[in-house]
Amino acid sequence: MKSIKAIFFDAGGTLIHLDSAYICRCINEELGIELSPSLFRRAEFLGMSRVAELVAAGVGSTEKLKRDFYSTLLPEVGVTDVKLPAAVECVLKLAHSEMLWRTTDETSGRTLGQLKARGLSLAIVSNSDGRIESAFQQAGLAGYFDFFIDSFHVGVEKPDPEIFRLATERAGVAANEAAYVGDLYSVDVVGARNAGLIPVLYDPYNLVPKADCVRISSIEDLLTVSVP
Repeated sequence: MKSIKAIFFDAGGTLIHLDSAYICRCINEELGIELSPSLFRRAEFLGMSRVAELVAAGVGSTEKLKRDFYSTLLPEVGVTDVKLPAAVECVLKLAHSEMLWRTTDETSGRTLGQLKARGLSLAIVSNSDGRIESAFQQAGLAGYFDFFIDSFHVGVEKPDPEIFRLATERAGVAANEAAYVGDLYSVDVVGARNAGLIPVLYDPYNLVPKADCVRISSIEDLLTVSVP
């Protein structure tokens, strides 16, 4: 990482995750369904993989992508086909009223702190709805970042290279001096590479074993990984 001056991160699915305990409690209270919070993390990745497929195909509005995400995730954590429509509506209602992506791993903060101590500029570049900085404040990670770029505010979304260029300009670095870490190949890796950044795929469940880029299985790997 010696040639890198800045690391930009995806948000949901990479550094912050769904508040699974809260979602499970709300669905149980409203629909009487017992879910498994411990299964949420892998289900998140499967749901986001489905979203990435749709984005790559140019299919679906933001609302449809959200619906497909939860329609993929919820069966993985215990929702039956019969109750799936009601459960999806329940979570979408929650997501509309509050940011559900607001938890993080304990190791993420420590890793970000060590990266910051090395003099790296850190930032978030996310497709979101205007609430991404608030989500990081709730997760206790906001203080590690120099700035946040939320697609809702800048009017451009990944994988459009322009959103990555906005980040390099704001950080004051050349594209090849910045790495971008994200969990979706077709959105994060393709977008970052097309903008000239060094893509790093966060793939903790080895879902993309043949990815033609740097891959990490944990955020802590950034402390030791080598980049081209």
